[in-house]
Amino acid sequence: MAKSYILLDRDGTLIKHIPYLTDPNLVELLPNVILGLTYLKSLNFKFGIISNQSAIGRGLATKKQVDKVNLRVLELLESEELDISFIFYCPHAPLDFCTCRKPSPGLGTLAILKYDIDISSSYMIGDANSDIIFGQTIGCHTIQIVETPYHSSSAEHATLDLLLSAKYIHSQIRKG
Repeated sequence: MAKSYILLDRDGTLIKHIPYLTDPNLVELLPNVILGLTYLKSLNFKFGIISNQSAIGRGLATKKQVDKVNLRVLELLESEELDISFIFYCPHAPLDFCTCRKPSPGLGTLAILKYDIDISSSYMIGDANSDIIFGQTIGCHTIQIVETPYHSSSAEHATLDLLLSAKYIHSQIRKG
């Protein structure tokens, strides 16, 4: 039976955005990430992370360094009993024109098939326009994390953090 997922970008959505982050000791969850994900877990959503990590393709990080950062993110979330089903990332630089770099749908298609995701009841939450276009391309609902409530977005909804995103999703389920 297909499952509802919250697909999450990593940098700027779950953790503080540090360009080309390679040091797992610098990983810092953003405010309300734990509260938001816990709320979404109570609504029976599962979680997956889909992220562009062009630092590898640009020669600024190794796959091992990115994996260590991702492991640190998982450790922080799992310590709060929040399980992430998968982390998929694109290691390519923008000029590589691959099919796995968001907004291209490659990693989303892989996730849908591998994890039996009910995309029509799932959400993509991210801070970048490429996250929103990606979510729209694969057919899920989209929420953009923005810095101000007045930010214009092509997403279905825009919020300041994951807790407000979770409350919005709950309101949509109740309307359902």
